[in-house]
Amino acid sequence: MNEAFPNLPGTDFNLLRILYIAELVGKAGIFALKKTLPDLKKDRQINFTVVCADGATGGNGLGRHHAGYIKKLGADAITTGDCCFYKKDLVENWAPYVLRPGNLSEIQVNDNKNKIPGFGWYVFKTSIPDVKVAVVVLLGANFTRFRADNPFVKLPALLEKLKIQTPFTLVDFHAWATGEKKTLFAATAGSCTAIIGSHGKVQTADEEIVNGTAVICDAGRTGSIESVGGNNIAARIREYRTGIPDWTREAWDKCEVQGVIIEADGKGKALSIERIRIPVANSSLS
Repeated sequence: MNEAFPNLPGTDFNLLRILYIAELVGKAGIFALKKTLPDLKKDRQINFTVVCADGATGGNGLGRHHAGYIKKLGADAITTGDCCFYKKDLVENWAPYVLRPGNLSEIQVNDNKNKIPGFGWYVFKTSIPDVKVAVVVLLGANFTRFRADNPFVKLPALLEKLKIQTPFTLVDFHAWATGEKKTLFAATAGSCTAIIGSHGKVQTADEEIVNGTAVICDAGRTGSIESVGGNNIAARIREYRTGIPDWTREAWDKCEVQGVIIEADGKGKALSIERIRIPVANSSLS
């Protein structure tokens, strides 16, 4: 992780294509990814794939088995969010390609008696020789279950360190508020390749390039679209009426893969960002 980034290949390097798959929700999300990812990567000549999997196992959290399966399907990096520690099997045996939020309080991270597993950022290889991508996960300010450091302070200093290793950096900003996301975009534009909003599970139509940085408030979700955030509609209505959560009933209707494809030049500047929505046939298996 501390290796110096080598010179980029000369005329052989044209574009780096990064695929970001929006948050997987439940078995339907895993199913949709399985049906589409191999062909999508081939057809669009993808060099690096990030999959957000914060809700992949039962709609909340990520289990180690699912993490391994997502990796086997073709993910190079897997991001999580506020549900990163919900599944005990992953917490006790963390997979190195899975990233938890990188701005958890330094008090928590450095506690020797209760050390937090995993990394909040890492530098990964791509399909292009000698070209690497740094992936960072940050929480927004409104997740009270964690003591998260200020992302507006954490990110600029971190990006300066990562530039030593690679000009390509993708930030998964897991946050509630659109205003907070937009503000981070404005504060950080030009210093990384992309900042992709997650957690809302509803794809927004505000993708743009800001000073060489690709941004979008929310890349959406992968799984059932006729649902509430990928979860069973009736169960969610009951939860709001009673206050009692029920994660046992998964939604399967109208599955889609959602996300974005980013193209970047050899200097790490984003040239384009394209939203994707791919329907998955024969997916009503509830």
